[in-house]
Amino acid sequence: MTTFFSFDRRETSITVTRWVTLAIASGAFAALNGLFAKLTTTEATGSAAIKIAHALHLPDGMVEAIVRAICFGLNLLSNFIMWALFTRALTAAPSTTKVSITNTSANFLVTAILGMIVFNERVGGLWWLGAGMMGAGCIVVGMRDENKKSISSNAQGGPDEGVLDNEEEGEREREEEEEAISLHEEGFDVADIQEPYRDEVAQSDHSAGANHSK
Repeated sequence: MTTFFSFDRRETSITVTRWVTLAIASGAFAALNGLFAKLTTTEATGSAAIKIAHALHLPDGMVEAIVRAICFGLNLLSNFIMWALFTRALTAAPSTTKVSITNTSANFLVTAILGMIVFNERVGGLWWLGAGMMGAGCIVVGMRDENKKSISSNAQGGPDEGVLDNEEEGEREREEEEEAISLHEEGFDVADIQEPYRDEVAQSDHSAGANHSK
């Protein structure tokens, strides 16, 4: 019993870790999608492209077009990866609500970090408070669903095991009965057959003797 519960808990832990990782990764790529979309159109990209053009002694317009095209391509790639990971997280998770909350929380956090690093944006305390509340809500929802699942599994564990034991016992008795009858038909002595089936074999011999006398 303990072994089954331990295996079930390990399997549940692996499943939870898998969908949480996929949901966080999809949120991170959603943030990258927004970052590259902004870099495709922002003036900061043009300024960076001009610096690169001057360093490489290339035309400004050509370098800027190439840089913006690369950002646009990365935008599409991030969007594709984000949806692929999000779909797999929905498939692995027991609840779409938990995946959506985890994805959104990761998206907000990574977006804030990238904004501070790339664009020198400042995030106020109210924003961090809201992000923290979203993360806490994700944890609460996950714990509630896991507790419900654990209670349901414990409630169903006893009857299922009893049914399996009864089915195995009945199957074993049927196999022993068929084996005893087969041994008798092949000419083995009744004493060699197991005790539960001696009465049945003796009754069969009595019927055969009565038919012979007739």
